[in-house]
This record gives sequence, C-alpha cells and structure tokens, in this order.
Amino acid sequence: MDYTKEPLLFKIKKVTRYVGMYGLERTFKKVRSQYHMQSKQSFDNEWVNEKGNTDGDVAIVGCGNFAFSTIAHYVSKKTQGKIKYTLDTDSSKSLSLAKEYKVYKATTNYEEILNDPDVRVVYIASNHASHAEYAILALEYGKDVHIEKPHVVNYEQLVRLEKAMLVNPNSRVFLGFNRPKSKLFKVLMEEVEKQPGSIMMNWFIAGHEIDDGHWYFSEAEGGRVMGNLCHWSDLCLHLVGIENAFPCTISPAVATEAKSNFAVTVTFADGSQAALTFSAKGHTFEGVREYLNVHKGDLLASLRDFEDLSLDIIDRKQLKKLRHRDHGHCANIAHSYNAHKNNISGESLDYVRGSALFVLKIKEALDTNSVIICENKL
Repeated sequence: MDYTKEPLLFKIKKVTRYVGMYGLERTFKKVRSQYHMQSKQSFDNEWVNEKGNTDGDVAIVGCGNFAFSTIAHYVSKKTQGKIKYTLDTDSSKSLSLAKEYKVYKATTNYEEILNDPDVRVVYIASNHASHAEYAILALEYGKDVHIEKPHVVNYEQLVRLEKAMLVNPNSRVFLGFNRPKSKLFKVLMEEVEKQPGSIMMNWFIAGHEIDDGHWYFSEAEGGRVMGNLCHWSDLCLHLVGIENAFPCTISPAVATEAKSNFAVTVTFADGSQAALTFSAKGHTFEGVREYLNVHKGDLLASLRDFEDLSLDIIDRKQLKKLRHRDHGHCANIAHSYNAHKNNISGESLDYVRGSALFVLKIKEALDTNSVIICENKL
C-alpha cells in the first residue's frame, strides 16, 4: 500500500499510531522510506559522493524500503560500520539511500564491491530469488554476509550456499531472522527452556494484503511462504530446538485462496506440535500482526505483536509490556556487523540448512496439498 497517496487524515492517524508503536525516530525513518520508494532520480553506471564514507567497510545490496528504514539506519546508528556502497537493480533506490546515509558510491557493478578489499560485510536485501546468488559470490570473495529472509528460495540454491560455506570457512553467514533476538522472545525462550517435555504452539499471523501481480508471487521468488512465513517457521525451530525438530511431519490446510491464506500443522521429532495460520485478507493498519500461544510443562504463555507477553506458571502470573514494539531488527542487524568486528562465529551450517529445508518443505506441502516429511539433510 502506498501511504503517500492516502488522504491527509489517514496519514496523520498512521503516523500517530506508529509513534506510539515504534517511537518518534523509527516512525520518522519509516515515513522517509515511503518517499524513498517514490524516488525517480537515477544514474547510468555509478554515482560518487566525494564526501562519503571512502573508508567504509559495508555494502548494501538491494535498497528498498527495508534496507532504507532498517538496515542502513541500524548499521549507521548502532555499529561502527560505515556504508561504502549501495547497489540496486533500480538505480534511483540505490542513489536515494546513498544520499540519505552519506554513502561513498552508488553503483550498478557488483564486481566492484566484491573486488574492494575494504568491504568486509555485505548486507543483502534484494529480491528474494537473488539473495543466495549475491551471498554465494560474496562468500567466495572472502566477505561476511547478512542475508535477509529468505536465504534461499529453492533446493538448488541451498546446495550451492552450503557448498560455499564449506569451501570458504573464514567467511561468515548471518541470517535476517530478527525476531529471535527481540526482547520479549528472549524472555519467552528463557521460560520455555526451564520446562520439561515437548511444546505445543499456535501462531496466527495477519499479513499485508498484496495484489496478485506483486513480484512476491513470481514463481522464481518463492511466494508468501518463502517471503513471509519463513519468519515463523524459524521461530518454531527456536522454540522446539533444532536438535529436537527433525524429522518432522508437515500437514497442509489449503483453501482456494492459498496464495496468501493458508495453514499448516507440524509434528516434530520430540512430539512437539505447531500450528501456523497465515492470513492476508485485507489491510492491517498497524502492519503485520502476530499472536503466539505456547504450552510447555507448567508454562502457559501468550506473545502479542512482540509488544506484550503473558506468562502463567502454576500460581505465578506475569505480564511484561514494552513501551514500543521490538521485533529484534536492531539487535539482529547490529549483531551481524559486531560479530564480524569481534571475530564471533556466524550461523552454523546445521541451522542454515535446517531453517531453509523446513520452510521449503512447508511450501512443498502447500503446493502439492500433501503431507511431507522433512529431515535436516539434503
């Protein structure tokens, strides 16, 4: 939805609501990103800002809304990283982001980024089908990579990404699954890990309604399962524990509107179960809405929009509420750079493979309307 074209009263209500949800600074950047997406000024091969970060060590590939409002914002605000390059297939987006963040160069040439020894971390937020392609090349050139979701859109990409990780062990991979690093999810995980036995969980997600002609639905891009549901399939693996998850059985519930509205149930190796329902039947004024209910041992927990968390443990009841929603974006984006800077390990191959295979098998189950067994091996 293009908010810049909405009536003034709608814009005022939207901004007012977002200030309450995210705070003034984040709301301002989100508003700026809406106008960034309308930018039209472009260039042919490159645009250079002589006053930009010539000593920068970060490149951003894919300069859409998320890169502008979130990745570049937190790299600039919460790390010592400096953005040296921006690249996008739409040069106007690359140029707009470069101007906003005092980037040295907006370019159309990925090889220039790869061959620059100063660039140590590449943040990848381009169209979904290109994430793995950009990442594999960066790994081969000795860069660390932060790959926004999804990190792959098919099995062939996963095979090649795994090979690149094995062949280039000094290059680290970080994934854009931000929600595990959110404040309330960390609290929830601490309580979950204290309880014995298997876990029962139910996710309900109300996503953005998007037109049938949206690029998400291109066959090559993986649709809404790869582009959206991967967030919550990943969270299921965190709650169960990847060591307890496989092999798992995935059962789909497919309706005629399965392109954006679907449900799956999963039974994991340890007996844990999950139900995931994704609905996109209309506009969500506050963005994506997320509701989680969990039962494990003596713990009953409910997490709403990563803003408030209720915990019931026998006779003890707690309610934790944040002043602003925290989806973990800041912590996740900053972690990728800071882990590079402090020589901290990236994601394990087991997790990169398992999180990819799980959502790929969910997509296969929904596409074929059949029960699928998923193991963490290619």
